[in-house]
Amino acid sequence: MTESGVGTLFESLLESAGRLSFDPRDLSLDDESDAEHRYGMSPQWSPLFGTSTWHSMSESDRMRLTRHEVAHFLGIGIWLELGLQVALLRQNHSASPARPDVKFLLNECADENMHSLMFVNAIASLGVDFYSRDRMMTMFGWLFRTFAWEELAYGIILAGEEMFDVMQRDWMTTADVAEAIRKTAYIHVVEESRHMVFARRKLRDRLANASRARRATSMFVIAIGTHLIAKSLINPTVYEDVGLDWDTVKSDIGENEHHRMMFRRAAEPFIEFLSREGLLNRPTRWIYRRSHLL
Repeated sequence: MTESGVGTLFESLLESAGRLSFDPRDLSLDDESDAEHRYGMSPQWSPLFGTSTWHSMSESDRMRLTRHEVAHFLGIGIWLELGLQVALLRQNHSASPARPDVKFLLNECADENMHSLMFVNAIASLGVDFYSRDRMMTMFGWLFRTFAWEELAYGIILAGEEMFDVMQRDWMTTADVAEAIRKTAYIHVVEESRHMVFARRKLRDRLANASRARRATSMFVIAIGTHLIAKSLINPTVYEDVGLDWDTVKSDIGENEHHRMMFRRAAEPFIEFLSREGLLNRPTRWIYRRSHLL
């Protein structure tokens, strides 16, 4: 694509944002009493779905579990979106704000802040607290937002956006999921579709003329980052907070083929993009398989 063609793409995305955007501050969300009688997300996305522990739980307990799980998932989403903004704004701090890609980046950051606020309010409506990340993820977050070069920032955040997109397309259409989650999932899917087009284009452009060493390094670090994101979605505290034994839960999740299948489904668009762009090799394929994403 020519430079003018790329500029036209970013201008088109900005025009799309002007036509179809939302202000989540205007959303009317469930109150906690209503959410108590609904799932936090489509139950099939619970890592425990279909296990012996899942079958031993009442439907009310399963609903409560998924509300805690989705609160943690959305918390990871907020953490990723904030890290993305820091990394990309640092990279573009001295760039001309009149450039089409920088103009869209500014619009994206505005969207991401509204998404984070929307997720905060959705979690509050479920009556669930935020869950802290472990030290490894805290260190990874610091490294990411401080040192990530552009293709790393776009690649790692694209991985998270693609996986959340697949999940949320189910959440927003599942009738017995809490209304707050269905509403926020719909808005996130609509607005992130533009962000993913932007990230794919920027990742493709940054690696087009990269040296073999830089390309291989970027591929490897993106795979490691994606692996950590996938692993971070399982938080022992979530299960302990709903009265489950973590050792039993850990064993159940580790042996749950349904969970691995759902993870592969969530990652499929991202893996297909990497394959199409020649961004998969033997080491990265091994990492994605270890993450149950391939």
